[in-house]
Amino acid sequence: MSGGFLRPSPTNAGIIGLANAGFHAMPDASPDQDTLCWPDYQGGSLVNLSVSLAQAMGAEIAGTPLHPGLLGPLATEGRDIALLLVDGLGDAQLARHGPASFLRAHQRTTLSSVFPSTTASALTSVQTATPPSQHGLTGWEMYSPAHRAIVHPLTLGCRHSEAAAPTHGALASALYQTPSWFDRLARPAVCVLPQHLVPTPFSRHHAGRTMRVPYRDWPALFAALEQALASRTPAFVYAYTSRLDHEMHAAGPDDWSVSRSFTELDERIEAFCQTPRRRPLTLLVTADHGFAATPRDKRVAWETLPEALQALLARPLSGEGRVRFCHVRQGEAARFAALAEETLGEVAWVETSGSLVERGAFGPPPYHPELMARVGDVTLLMKPGHTLRDTLPGERWLHLDGSHGGVSRAEMRVPLIRVDIDA
Repeated sequence: MSGGFLRPSPTNAGIIGLANAGFHAMPDASPDQDTLCWPDYQGGSLVNLSVSLAQAMGAEIAGTPLHPGLLGPLATEGRDIALLLVDGLGDAQLARHGPASFLRAHQRTTLSSVFPSTTASALTSVQTATPPSQHGLTGWEMYSPAHRAIVHPLTLGCRHSEAAAPTHGALASALYQTPSWFDRLARPAVCVLPQHLVPTPFSRHHAGRTMRVPYRDWPALFAALEQALASRTPAFVYAYTSRLDHEMHAAGPDDWSVSRSFTELDERIEAFCQTPRRRPLTLLVTADHGFAATPRDKRVAWETLPEALQALLARPLSGEGRVRFCHVRQGEAARFAALAEETLGEVAWVETSGSLVERGAFGPPPYHPELMARVGDVTLLMKPGHTLRDTLPGERWLHLDGSHGGVSRAEMRVPLIRVDIDA
């Protein structure tokens, strides 16, 4: 990934120092820093892939396309274009579970996800062609200052509220403001989604005015793809599957059950690509993020940390298990960062959230007006394998054997697979 690496400054190994906007490599502070990877919003990320696709299919859309050569020439006239997003299938997972697979054989390159490397942020970036800095969705759990609540942007659930809990409608109108590029194309577009996602406010907004087609399982997914591509004129079809993501959360990214499911998916994609076509088709396959193994013995429970540190939080943690945004009591950010470094320095890097924004971790400006408020004062970036979670009253204790959201290569790098099929 061009300019995608970031390493802590050797002068302060516990505090991540970001390089300039290009995220060029910095001198090593410790051996495990070789695994760190940051988004390349200048032409090597999922955002740039969406810009390239939208522009190639006639959408008048701003943004930086992919670096020349990553996607290759894409002739769209008289050709169907399909984009299949496989949730969680990072480059490391593809290499582990399918080193000799059909998908690996057709991998063109690797791209970076976005920061945080998680579905809420990355799916929104794919469907809007904008980075998190602009669309403003910053993780599975996110503070909404307008509602004084920590909410789940994908489901519109409310985890913690300092006032009356917001309704789904109020949250949707406040959080989903960046338009999709799918309905700005100079061709018909269809979204093929798991049936439980089709009616959600997230899907309704981010699919734009395109038709949303539900499916129950993988056979139905590929049947729906075939039906969508049977249109009289060339079409664009976006499809999404989350099965591998669910399995890797539950069993870990290296489990044999994931290999079994990957093999099934790979075989179904190969069969789909061998089906005779009425028009040429370009199939692109990528992922929203990869995965990191997060064993139980590396889970840090916020409630077990010193009370002096806990007392400085103004509200519960937000973000992800692998990257935590901390909203600190007024005037206490420096003290909190120092205590966090002292307490968590062996399992996390401590950074001010403002410096992450300014140096481009979430993407370039123009910034979403609530971005700074949403990501808080201090960010805790968990080191390899570690997660940090708090448990509120009424919540069950949660552990995931596989997680994402952080900046390891395994979480951040995703494959770009291309299959060109003649009629």
